[in-house]
Amino acid sequence: MSKKMTFRKKSLAVILCLMMAVSALSGCGKEPAEQETESEEDDDSLEVPEVKGKEETVGVFTLLVPKGAECAEGDSESDIVLEDEDGNHIYFAVVEKDDAKQFITDFKDGNEKAKDVEYTIEGIKWTGAYTKDSFAVYAKVNKKIVLVSAEGFKYDDDIPVAVLASLSVDADAEPVSVSGGGSSSAGGTFTYGDGLYTVDYSSNLREADPSSEFGDIVSTDGKQIIYVTSLSDWDDIYSRMDSIEANYDYEKETIYIGNEIGFLYTYEDFWGDVTADFIMPLSFTFRNNWGDMDAVYIYTSASTKEEAASEDFRNLINSIQLDYAYQTDEFYNPSSTGGTVGSFGSYEEYWERGWFGWWIVADACDDFSDAISYSYDSLLTFDVDGDEVHMVLVDDEGDEDINCYMQLLDDGTDSGWLISSTGNVLGYDVEDTYFYIDPEADANILPDYISFDIFLYDDEDTSTWVEIKGFFRPWGADFEDFYDVSESDLPYIYGTVQANYADMFPFCYDDWYVPQMNDEFPGLYAIEGAND
Repeated sequence: MSKKMTFRKKSLAVILCLMMAVSALSGCGKEPAEQETESEEDDDSLEVPEVKGKEETVGVFTLLVPKGAECAEGDSESDIVLEDEDGNHIYFAVVEKDDAKQFITDFKDGNEKAKDVEYTIEGIKWTGAYTKDSFAVYAKVNKKIVLVSAEGFKYDDDIPVAVLASLSVDADAEPVSVSGGGSSSAGGTFTYGDGLYTVDYSSNLREADPSSEFGDIVSTDGKQIIYVTSLSDWDDIYSRMDSIEANYDYEKETIYIGNEIGFLYTYEDFWGDVTADFIMPLSFTFRNNWGDMDAVYIYTSASTKEEAASEDFRNLINSIQLDYAYQTDEFYNPSSTGGTVGSFGSYEEYWERGWFGWWIVADACDDFSDAISYSYDSLLTFDVDGDEVHMVLVDDEGDEDINCYMQLLDDGTDSGWLISSTGNVLGYDVEDTYFYIDPEADANILPDYISFDIFLYDDEDTSTWVEIKGFFRPWGADFEDFYDVSESDLPYIYGTVQANYADMFPFCYDDWYVPQMNDEFPGLYAIEGAND
């Protein structure tokens, strides 16, 4: 894989807020009172706790910096970030009142459970909103409007209360903008493909110069470069995944983003770097004036797995927001491969022949690791009805392992290709873990040969998963044809183990299949007991 990719993107809007790693920003309550102090008898006054630390002047602010925490300037003296040992953040900025009110409004809009709040600390009234572990408020401090937002803290936690009680601002402090740009140290939102999707980055990350070739998002300490892009070719999408699984000792995690399923691979690449590749094939093509997108692709590399698949990188992935206004009704765009549109009516002859082969447990979580390499001889049928195909697979123990419906996609070839829509595989719902069968992709190995790779997971326990692969030929096909294929071109059957010639023959090939291979297809359940 290339160390650097190029892609097209427009200029990017940055929304200044630490909260972006958790959600998009939201809304405001009522305007704070103009006066700077409130009555000591006010019921909403918070008692100031004792918090160990020291008073520091950072930019235009003077404040208590708690023990173990650090405070630093953003892009200007008028915005700063305080971070504790656990990575929790509080952001301070001198702003215009309208910007502060809009910031609170955005905070509430992006947090359904946010509640309005108004309280007083040391005579200063703060107004805004809060959630379980975040808040955004503003107030007039030394005749300046100060906006405060925090991630990892509730508004009445000891640290933010003590810090706000200590806060003072220089009289000549200049306001900064928080609506269309601002401090990279406060985090923000990165927009890809003219809005096809966005990701939120934390205060530990910042956007690179749009003209830079050194990634899209970089760490503030310069140790990590992250590329945020997309893929628009199905062959490219799955060839990347297959290449990783074939060539590297990798770890694979499943990550769920709304209704989409993505895969995070971490592995040491050819250059000795630890690479984190996140690939999320989409259920439908997304398209706007920028172009097509069939998968979200975000990747980085570092010297260790901990640095590559860091918490910031994972939070970036988990913050993906697809803009469904750009979703099409297309699973696949045949024009992207230069194919010509064929007739669905011609596909019955290809698929409805009955298929013989085998499937194998290619990989599994620790609980099922003993099952890796277990394989089952099977018969497989496809019933074509327009652009819908019913797929059923029965193994040599008589079990119906697959019963699902596939969408037939016209790519201009004699076969087209299939992508799962409903049904089940080994009891798992394929709506949660779709797969595809593309004979054209396997044609470089052998004509009239199909394979599939299905990743099954427990949607209630994401640590429980199994990967199965299947290899089939039409009923009557001679598997001796595999000897005409270079052994180095045979598929990878599990992990990084490449099949040899013997692997491609089902166990019951000689004794059960060959004697009847020239007869009519015997029906799915004829294989039961074939290996007894």
